[in-house]
Amino acid sequence: MIFSDSYKRRSLLALILASLFIFDNAGALKTVFAQKKRRPTRDSSGTSLPLTDERRTMLVLTRLGFGARPGDFERVKAMGIEAYINGQLDFDSIDDAALDRRLSKLPTLALATPALIEQYNPPKPAPVPSPAQTSKPTTTAPAPTVNATPASSAKESIKPLTNPLNNAGTTQTAEMKKPIDSPPTKPMPPKPPPPHNPQQAVTELQRAALLRAVYSERQLYELTVDFWENHFSIYAQKDADRLLMTGFDREAIRPFAFGRFRDLLGATAHSPAMLFYLDNWQSSVVRKYPASNGKPARVVGGINENYARELMELHTLGVDGGYTQTDVQEVARCFTGWSIAKPNVEGLFVFNPAAHDNGEKIVLGKRIPAGGGIADGERVLDILAHHPSTARFISTKLARRLWSDDPPPSVINRAAEVFLKTDGSIRETLRAIITSPDFFSSANYRAKTRSPFEYAAAALRALKAETDGDRSLLDSIARMGQPIFGRITPDGYPDRAEQWLSTGALLERFNFAGALATNKIKGTHVDLIALFKGDANDSPQDILARVSHIALGGDLPIKTRAALENVIAEETPGASGINQINEDSKPPAPAVLQITASSPTVQAAKSQSGAALPAHASKVIILLLGSPEFQRR
Repeated sequence: MIFSDSYKRRSLLALILASLFIFDNAGALKTVFAQKKRRPTRDSSGTSLPLTDERRTMLVLTRLGFGARPGDFERVKAMGIEAYINGQLDFDSIDDAALDRRLSKLPTLALATPALIEQYNPPKPAPVPSPAQTSKPTTTAPAPTVNATPASSAKESIKPLTNPLNNAGTTQTAEMKKPIDSPPTKPMPPKPPPPHNPQQAVTELQRAALLRAVYSERQLYELTVDFWENHFSIYAQKDADRLLMTGFDREAIRPFAFGRFRDLLGATAHSPAMLFYLDNWQSSVVRKYPASNGKPARVVGGINENYARELMELHTLGVDGGYTQTDVQEVARCFTGWSIAKPNVEGLFVFNPAAHDNGEKIVLGKRIPAGGGIADGERVLDILAHHPSTARFISTKLARRLWSDDPPPSVINRAAEVFLKTDGSIRETLRAIITSPDFFSSANYRAKTRSPFEYAAAALRALKAETDGDRSLLDSIARMGQPIFGRITPDGYPDRAEQWLSTGALLERFNFAGALATNKIKGTHVDLIALFKGDANDSPQDILARVSHIALGGDLPIKTRAALENVIAEETPGASGINQINEDSKPPAPAVLQITASSPTVQAAKSQSGAALPAHASKVIILLLGSPEFQRR
């Protein structure tokens, strides 16, 4: 196959542009988080410079949610930022019926855990005996006698069988018709209906997480749910957790995401998904049985420290929270017997008194008397939830999510104080962070890098995409480095920029932007005509202005705008435009070509009515979604 010089030139340009944008993104992001500021953020006295009203509006849309949709900027600006924040904190007052209708198409979300297990992980059917193994009849038949007839007589008694194909009307001999005295064969039981694939439960939970981020009106609530599910991270692909994670999301996280931290902590401690993931469901006091009735002496049980360690290190106190290995061992004793009733059959929490260590324990210097049973674990949760180290650890993580990778100590101190004063109110702790004096400051503007999940949700929202969260979209997010509920270790995905800044991860973001803008993602569609209300005469600059207004509030720095316009100008529409390439002669393009401005896969957007935007529309959108400004919030 021979490619034209024009095609080769465009392909080479595509590779160069991809490399330039990837390294520009990485450099720009690293520069921001190294605090090498490209614009002054404080005045001569050291006071942080305030933001304009437009930037304040974009800050709440990107920091308190998953990004702006068309019309959000104008709506929030009209209602006022304070009113918007108060409304998001009072999420119960926000109607989310449209999202509920989308979620109703995911049947596993509404199934109770036992029903989910029954339908998606049915017990193995009892083995069916083969006919050769059927039981003998109850009546005793006489013993057969040996026939001593000579061989010649035996031959005479055998008559040939007729071939039914040659003589359909001929019947077999009377001897062949005679019924055989053999036991009756039991009828085969009906085959059970084929079970559903248990992976469907995980997939639908992943789809629900994305749909909620994209379509929910309760943006701060969904962002906080996402925070807690990463804080109490569980790997959804671990055996029984595939079917236990739905209940974890529905019953342990979502009802308590804005409530008291102690209630949230208790719900996760009782969650079968958590007990299974960290192996606490099998944690039991050691029991010794002497030899008896010919059976040897044996030892059963054993205490597992996984949950106890992660409870203090990851869920409450933090690694520097002041606990010791002895505390880990004592906490593990307190949670013996916290188990699951048949994880693959019922999947519900159960406390087993026979497996519990009823001795006295000392946790963080506090005595827990002997004989407490299940109350031992509850007492540990009380101690941890009200500990000052927990207040500081949780406040730091929330501030990092809402503020910056390294939030100011003043913000952390303010949030921790409110956490302790309000008995661990998550809602009020969030309010303390958001209403801190420097929240709307230049130093805090675009100071966070979007994770792959946040980036995908923001792009879908900015382009007003219609999606069902199909597997291909979930796979795109996984390729960017963040499989939903796919963190194997219990520490959750790090909430720092360096986690997402590898060249390969940024390249995958360009791949995603290219596929989204050109409608190459199954189950996802972007109607660019309806979105931009343009026609074939729109210039690249016009389209760039529209997209940047929706996605960035029009706040596109001069340097970035000039870089984008220079790339767009490399191919003037109509000269040797991308639409002149013969589609039949194109080779399978590697992934890097599919996301660049000059790629032959970038096509003119068309609506069902035949209206069209120019071919450079998709090009502009891809480049803007790949810009450093859009990848930050």
